[in-house]
Amino acid sequence: MNGLLVLAGAFVLARLFFVATNYENFREHTVHFSNINSVAEDLSNLQGTLNLGLRASLTTDGAWPAEATAPLTDELKSLRTRIRLLGQDQEQDTKEIVTAVSSLADSVEQALALQPRDPKAASVAFSQLTDERMPAVWKLMLGTTRQGLTTVDVAQAKITHGDVLALQYGLVGIGLALLAGLGISYGIFDSVIRPIGDMHRTLLQVLSGDFRGVSLPRREDEIGAIGRVIEDIKARSEHVHRLAYYDNLTGLPNRLRLSRDVGEITRGAGDQRTFAVMLIGIDHFSAISSGFGPRYGDEVLRQIVKRIEPRLGRDGKLYRYSGDIFACALRECASDQEIQGIAEDLAQLITADFQTPIHAGELDTTLTVSIGVALSLQTERPDEILTEAEAALLEAKKGGGNATVTTVRQHSEQFRRRLKLADDIRKGIDAKEFEPFYQPVVDVERGVTVGAETLVRWRRANGQIMMPAEFIFVAEESDLIRGITKLMVNRACSNFAEWNAQGRDLRVSFNVSARLVQVGLKEIIVDALQRSGLPPDSLEMEITETVLIGNQSEAEKLLQDLKKLGLRLSLDDFGTGYSSMGYLSRFQVDKIKIDASFVKSLAAGDKQREVVASIVRLANRLNIDVVAEGVETVEQMQQLRAMGCKLMQGWLFAAALPAPDFPRWVDSTGVLLDELTRQNKMPTAIRGL
Repeated sequence: MNGLLVLAGAFVLARLFFVATNYENFREHTVHFSNINSVAEDLSNLQGTLNLGLRASLTTDGAWPAEATAPLTDELKSLRTRIRLLGQDQEQDTKEIVTAVSSLADSVEQALALQPRDPKAASVAFSQLTDERMPAVWKLMLGTTRQGLTTVDVAQAKITHGDVLALQYGLVGIGLALLAGLGISYGIFDSVIRPIGDMHRTLLQVLSGDFRGVSLPRREDEIGAIGRVIEDIKARSEHVHRLAYYDNLTGLPNRLRLSRDVGEITRGAGDQRTFAVMLIGIDHFSAISSGFGPRYGDEVLRQIVKRIEPRLGRDGKLYRYSGDIFACALRECASDQEIQGIAEDLAQLITADFQTPIHAGELDTTLTVSIGVALSLQTERPDEILTEAEAALLEAKKGGGNATVTTVRQHSEQFRRRLKLADDIRKGIDAKEFEPFYQPVVDVERGVTVGAETLVRWRRANGQIMMPAEFIFVAEESDLIRGITKLMVNRACSNFAEWNAQGRDLRVSFNVSARLVQVGLKEIIVDALQRSGLPPDSLEMEITETVLIGNQSEAEKLLQDLKKLGLRLSLDDFGTGYSSMGYLSRFQVDKIKIDASFVKSLAAGDKQREVVASIVRLANRLNIDVVAEGVETVEQMQQLRAMGCKLMQGWLFAAALPAPDFPRWVDSTGVLLDELTRQNKMPTAIRGL
């Protein structure tokens, strides 16, 4: 009996020693994990301040508010202090986290440095950080949180394993030695094993992302201390999880969560099961946010959520996909026809609901929605399903919105081709494959070329030249138009500065699209003029009525700023819009360009010729230059000349020319015009250029 007691006691002491040696390791891992969560908390505060500042910038014409700089600086200091503390840990993942968060902090400081001299540039930089860099850091933090929980769980498992074995051996010895050991063992189980088991289950739940309540021991001993550490880990992990997977404004799960859930549905769906993803886009929502302010826009979004969620019921779950786009993952069904029927019914209900104005604050707003639906294919990955839904939504918005499109293969293929083209454009910008071509503007009275209109061409690596119609839409849609414009303006200003320095007197013009108004065109022009030395009055900006539709205040401010710089303004496609005459009085227009459709109509009769003649007379009386576009025949040139129009451009004279050919054409303009007049037809020399 005594020998058995001694043996049982030896086993108990040995296993308790094992527990003691592993407890320190467990403590170190929990402290490390606590440091990571502290960094995550400061990072969350920093993101919150950035979001508030960016919302406030919407009411200050995109300028970063100065009052947001001080709290942002304080949070950066706190974040760097937490990073230094984390850097002292010896864990393997510390270096990657410290590097990523430190790099983000450096980028925020660099953007802060822009605020005093260029608040708009600071706001753009902060927006890029929150849209691109911040999600990547959060993804890294979330992955590290899971890894840390696994490490803590392993250390806890070792302690649990040690405790269980110690008690098992002890109970065997004590049971053989004395039946009274049963009472002692029960007490130990109730006070040690059961609490440790609860803590172990809690760690496993946190590791799997399940934060539903599990009771932990409330004690003042070592087990109670471990329980409090685990509760702290659970709370911090839940906070990090919510920041990563949920939208702060609406409380809905976000795009990252949708991708994860769709992946789980795809993996769990059988061969005979299907589901769908629905994207719900609010048409023209940016006009509401910019017109009434971000606070009103946020309240409208919250009201939209209240209106859509009840309609989903058990058929789907609502997510916030992006700014004004919501998503719904519809439940699994047995066939494509069944899921398509559910999607179409939901789309009809949601569309009908939006016929009733949304009440937010003191205003009522009537909205329409565009809906894109993607039916899943069993072989598709989650990102492919979402791409299908985006393609369908884009198709629904093409006709002005207020439509529903269920994706078909050709839509998704078109969307993929646009994505591929956008990637090729990005590479083409880096390789400087875009180049300006120049269509001459000719003074037929003096027989000289006075300038040119700049037209972009894409010379691919294989030598193929792509016309703007093949890529401009994608460039504007993906915000790559800024890079193309910067290349064109810099090259054109450099070319014309060089040619004018050789004794020529030429002006160069650019077309201003609605998208260029929003991408910092003024800064691009100022930089190009400074680099090239071209005088500002040698540069013309051609505007159309479409530039002012939808973003009139931004466009008018840009045009006023360009006039202050000394640039000339040209009104393109004159006579085709609703307000062309009004723009002559609103802006200080230096030139008008008669649209090619009027030039073609000269042969149609006296009324059409009188319209063109009236435009020319009006321009001459207002002391505004007038250019006729699309001149293709000698007869058109002679008629326009008789009306008093001296400046012309069109294929009669030359198509758009690459830079190396343009000076030769300029120097031979007089000879070519003489030949044109003599032969009363387009000469071969002009055709060949």
